[in-house]
Amino acid sequence: HLLEAAQNDINAETIIHPDLLFLQKYDQENNTEYIKTLKAYFLNNRNALNTSNYLHIHKSTFFYRIGKIADLTSFDPANAQILFSYEFSFRVMDF
Repeated sequence: HLLEAAQNDINAETIIHPDLLFLQKYDQENNTEYIKTLKAYFLNNRNALNTSNYLHIHKSTFFYRIGKIADLTSFDPANAQILFSYEFSFRVMDF
């Protein structure tokens, strides 16, 4: 409801977390799938095993990618504020 009400007044890109915009660009330039991995992580309720199965990758590959994402951004799976910001941003991006 919030996004529908604000769609004419707010540029959606301004409320997307800058880390995700950075990762999108990084993926394009480096042929990586960090955005896809992170989005899948949220789609699978932040469950590593379910996410690796969903992506058809080994669990260690998933953890490698999450580590690289954390190295490149402020991602911290223990930080509730970051998790909310990223998840909200993915919803905005899908909208």
